[in-house]
Amino acid sequence: MLRSIPGVVCVLALAVSQSRAGEEHGPKKPQPGPEMARLKCMLGTWTGTAEIISPAPEGGDEAQTAFKGQSTSEWALGGMYLKSEGWHEMGGGQKMHYVEYVTWDAEAGKYHGWYFSNWGEAGESWMTVSDDGKTWSYYGKSKDAEGNPTKGKGTVTFIDEDTMEWTWTEKGSEGEMHLKGTSKRTS
Repeated sequence: MLRSIPGVVCVLALAVSQSRAGEEHGPKKPQPGPEMARLKCMLGTWTGTAEIISPAPEGGDEAQTAFKGQSTSEWALGGMYLKSEGWHEMGGGQKMHYVEYVTWDAEAGKYHGWYFSNWGEAGESWMTVSDDGKTWSYYGKSKDAEGNPTKGKGTVTFIDEDTMEWTWTEKGSEGEMHLKGTSKRTS
């Protein structure tokens, strides 16, 4: 059986070679569209703070309501995606690390993103941007660390090229939570 696999590979390679015999250079690799350039404002390393607006966390006066985080965003896969990796505090000295990829979805006419964390969270989001490029609106759905479905929506507003303010509302198995934060570009 193993001897037939190289034979199949050779036959497939020959078939591909012959089908391209009429092509001069093969298919041309697509380039990122102009919509991807609008994501340039998000490039760099960002350090931020956030706070839970409501509901108040359980635990009385000692409950953590303010958090810190950091992320770095860069072009990936030849500029076809914006990749962001980072972390944020989760309370009790714990951190959640995540990675997110965002690209332009021409068919939907908006940006499409995917999010994964080392806590087992996974989600998908959609984003639109204002004509002036300063305000991004987004919404998404995900599974939390315990596998429960969540939905969220929010905005990111660029105050200047190195400062963004954001809001996020999330609905999940534990009810609804509202957050707000500020991030500064550090490099």
